[in-house]
Amino acid sequence: MATKEVILSGGPIDTPKLLLLSGIGPPEALNAHSIPVKQPLPAVGHNLNDRLFLELVSVTKPGSYNRTSHIVDPETLATARSQYHKDKTGDMAGYYLPQMIGYFKSPAILKTPEFATLEPELQALLKHETKPHYEIISHNPSPSVKAPEEYIAIAVAVEGTHGGKGSVTLKSADPADPPLIDPTFLSHPFDQRLALQAMKEALKLISDPDLMKDTLRLGAGPEGGFDATDEQIMAYARQTAISMWHMCGTVRMGKSADQAGVDKDCKVFGMEGLRVVDLSVVPFLPSAHTQACGYLIGVTAAEKMIKQYGGKE
Repeated sequence: MATKEVILSGGPIDTPKLLLLSGIGPPEALNAHSIPVKQPLPAVGHNLNDRLFLELVSVTKPGSYNRTSHIVDPETLATARSQYHKDKTGDMAGYYLPQMIGYFKSPAILKTPEFATLEPELQALLKHETKPHYEIISHNPSPSVKAPEEYIAIAVAVEGTHGGKGSVTLKSADPADPPLIDPTFLSHPFDQRLALQAMKEALKLISDPDLMKDTLRLGAGPEGGFDATDEQIMAYARQTAISMWHMCGTVRMGKSADQAGVDKDCKVFGMEGLRVVDLSVVPFLPSAHTQACGYLIGVTAAEKMIKQYGGKE
């Protein structure tokens, strides 16, 4: 039994699931599974924000690029793991180190008809100089190509969903059942246009002449290869898009219970001794890696609790 309060830190998927199973959330969602309503909070499970993740892979000539050979070959992977567990050296020690990550804006996207359909507040945000539109990550490991082929992989991360937010809802009242997750990826014309623009820029990058001299073929990408049409690029995006696992917002912070799940101190509205401390409280997708934001939320909540209950940091 808690003497002060309960800290819920299940993340943007399991936190709303646990709240809903406990009778805290939208009444209609609870009634659908015959769960008694203990605290009506319409925001719980809604406002899911995430990044769309797409991948392009070019297969290269033998000997041109072999950094990831230990990843795709079971024998070398076992050797690399053994060496890393022994003294933290070897190929696994540099697993992600050669990655290059860039955040980009697209002036062209701001002139499209799809952009004009967005709310003025969202348009202003996307125009802001510090708000990126997409992210490109190069030299990341990929499961799309098997040994002994060598490759260069480029990942494209589209910055969130803009036309409509996703949701996390219950499949049933059974805690063992996983929740139903709908990220609403590519459901809005602007999100489709943004994904298309980002993929075209990534294709241009991976087909640069300096890279193409060592390239054999496009190992993972749209039908049509490096010269794919817009239709082929979007078909590939719809078939292969996954979550970047930067989810947040499903128990968002706000000023009142009619539009948020927690207050500025991460306390659940209407509940005594219940606080949420994870990325589900972030009301929007930050223009940064969400892991760093998660750490900051934890530190901030700890400072607030120390101030409230006393103690040392």
